[in-house]
Amino acid sequence: MKSFARVGMIFLVAISFVIGLSQPFAGLSSQGHYVLGVVIVSLGLWIFRPPALPYLAGGALLMGGCLAFKVPLGAVAGGYASSAVWVLIPALFFGFALAKSGLGRRIAYFVLQLFKPTYLTISFSWFIIGLILSALTPSITVRLSIVMPIAMSVVEACKIPERSKGSALIGLVAWGTALLPGTAWLTGSLWGIFMTGFYPAEMKPLVTFDSWILYMAFPWFLITLLFLILTYFALKPSQPLEISSETFRRQYEELGKMTLQEKMVALILVSTLILFTTEKLHGMSTASVALLAFVALMLSGTVTFQDISTGVNWDIINFFGVVIGLSAIFVHTGISAWLRPFIEPAILGYASQPVVFLLVLTIGFWAIRFIDVPWGFSTIAIAAPVFIPLYKDFGLHPALVSVAVIAAGNSFFMPYQQPFIMMGDAMSKSKVWNSSHVSIAGLVYAVSVIISILISSFYWRALGLMP
Repeated sequence: MKSFARVGMIFLVAISFVIGLSQPFAGLSSQGHYVLGVVIVSLGLWIFRPPALPYLAGGALLMGGCLAFKVPLGAVAGGYASSAVWVLIPALFFGFALAKSGLGRRIAYFVLQLFKPTYLTISFSWFIIGLILSALTPSITVRLSIVMPIAMSVVEACKIPERSKGSALIGLVAWGTALLPGTAWLTGSLWGIFMTGFYPAEMKPLVTFDSWILYMAFPWFLITLLFLILTYFALKPSQPLEISSETFRRQYEELGKMTLQEKMVALILVSTLILFTTEKLHGMSTASVALLAFVALMLSGTVTFQDISTGVNWDIINFFGVVIGLSAIFVHTGISAWLRPFIEPAILGYASQPVVFLLVLTIGFWAIRFIDVPWGFSTIAIAAPVFIPLYKDFGLHPALVSVAVIAAGNSFFMPYQQPFIMMGDAMSKSKVWNSSHVSIAGLVYAVSVIISILISSFYWRALGLMP
């Protein structure tokens, strides 16, 4: 894999030099050629990133290269001025508070001890846990850090062989329910925050907390449930679990009484969720509510001075800020205008048939995800201007189109495509699943997405959300 990454990186560097020196694309300015070369090398650093190299390395190269080729600072660093970044930062600290206080672990064990342990009941327990944790923090990393060690402890308590079908079932369902259901509302997943950053300025007002739920809740709950059920049938072992509900009850009781810090975190996060969902009543923006909740966590003593530097992954925050700025960079340098004749016909050609359009867009983004590894963000940034004609000419709301984009962003046909798979594997010490189990779950997810889009089309049309 290291040699493949090295060859891939050398190839992309060579391609960028050819583009910059020969300037082969008619209709693209010299500045556009140079910046396109910088973007390709930066993308290579993100795709083939060695573990010791942060995402910021590619981000710094992108920003420094663009500034060197006279792209204004306002365009290069514009992503940091996006309200999405100022929702992301406090939102990640919500997850930190959930983990630090122990509230997330308490919630997980409380749900697990309610049911008689079987593969099926544990799977649905993960679904409930995923919903609750998604309501309290959009940070998938934090949710995984809570559920994956518990999933590993369940595997060990049940004496299930490591990396077997049984352990993979428990681990992958825990992973999936930590990742997927929160997409149903704007602040339940980082995808809601990411997409609002990518939308063109005139599209942003269309996507509110309420409109996001209308378009997203039904398909993403359905995707999650189908993923859970189909994974259960694909990986369920023939032997039943050998564990009693008393085991989970005892582990829950060992947590002791709820601490003052847990109560404070619960109060702040629940109040924040209520304010997010009632924006029409109080008029406060999502970013404003998130930042004020962040202040409350600091005043409560949950987030301390030392936690500011270590409590969240600032590398991911900087990566997001840089990538969000790609849209403005592409517009300023003429790359978007140059690519539009190639992209728009391919995308808009199916837009008159919304269901076919969503399926084709999903499958197309799935293919792109084999090379645009970091969640497909570069491709989304390039294609962002197309959200305008899709809405104005075909009546396709940005949130509806985002269903397909996010479905592809979450895909994982191969382990390397999905950074959260690698995180989950690391958190479970590589004892829960193997690559073949991941590929099976990836195919199950793909089937779940296609079925959900087809079924959701009836729901969208019944509510007048789809032409």
